[in-house]
Amino acid sequence: MATFEAGQFRIGLVGTQAQEMLFKPVFFDAEIEDIFETMVLVNNKQQIGYVGVMEDIMQLSGGCGWTPKGALGLFERCIEVDEIKVNLELCYDEFVGTVYKQKLKAGTQSSNLEGTIFMQILMTRMVQALRKQMLKVAFFGNKASVDDAVNITDGMWSVYIPQLVANNLIPYINSNSGTPLGAGDGIDLLSAVWENSTNVLSAVPEAQKVFLVSANVYRQYLQDLQNNGVSSAAHLTLLTDGAQRLSFNGIEVKPMYDWQQYADSYLNVQDANFVLYTERTNFVLGTDIANPINQAMAWHDMEEEKLKVKSRFYLGFNYKHSDLITVAY
Repeated sequence: MATFEAGQFRIGLVGTQAQEMLFKPVFFDAEIEDIFETMVLVNNKQQIGYVGVMEDIMQLSGGCGWTPKGALGLFERCIEVDEIKVNLELCYDEFVGTVYKQKLKAGTQSSNLEGTIFMQILMTRMVQALRKQMLKVAFFGNKASVDDAVNITDGMWSVYIPQLVANNLIPYINSNSGTPLGAGDGIDLLSAVWENSTNVLSAVPEAQKVFLVSANVYRQYLQDLQNNGVSSAAHLTLLTDGAQRLSFNGIEVKPMYDWQQYADSYLNVQDANFVLYTERTNFVLGTDIANPINQAMAWHDMEEEKLKVKSRFYLGFNYKHSDLITVAY
């Protein structure tokens, strides 16, 4: 995060500076990169492609002549982005009379938060909020919604997956969402999704695939492993920072802890037993953060005695190929 020196009246981050200090920590955060491929030069519409597997290209030679055999399967979808703005403000009154007041400036400058730790706090929280909302709209966004928290783009669980299931384009497992999972249901659910996946997805190497699951599915699967005395070495990896990572048949099982809350809030589904099995680069975030005109600004408004931050960029979401998706919900 940028360091803001005392005495600055207005901070303008343009182009490369904006990318490094604001957009890069958002779009290239480890959690975001683990789920999405980010396209950084999209400011309207752009085609996203998937190159299918080429098979059965060998044939017996009957002598001279040219007899082509085999086809390269190319599939494309369109990712469309919309202009997004962020407007934030912070008033010094929130800190007067609290333990934080010692961090304010002295005298007549006490209302000026520029150059103080509060500017860094606001920018840090801005980055965190952007990451959180991007994950929300990518899976629960709906352009038809009147809720401005999610009408930024269409999302997988709210729009795309119901459409794909209704048209029988992806394998679907009824996970009895709305009903709490019981003993053994975690293993059974992942098994059903894995066994019913498409041949295209099954052929993808295990390291390139992931099970994205709601928190209750993750916890039930972990409990099932513990209750059954299954070797943790086969299904549980402790990372260097002490965090754990579960796997199923060599494929990472990644908990999406906010899905329960979002399913309740935006889909009216409690006990959301959600599983999304896919290839790791199948989901795409489109943005124009590499555009040199992108900017973020922070300044002190003397008249209103507030610290203000604003930014503008484009954002959209889509998936590449339905053959790389299997779901349970």
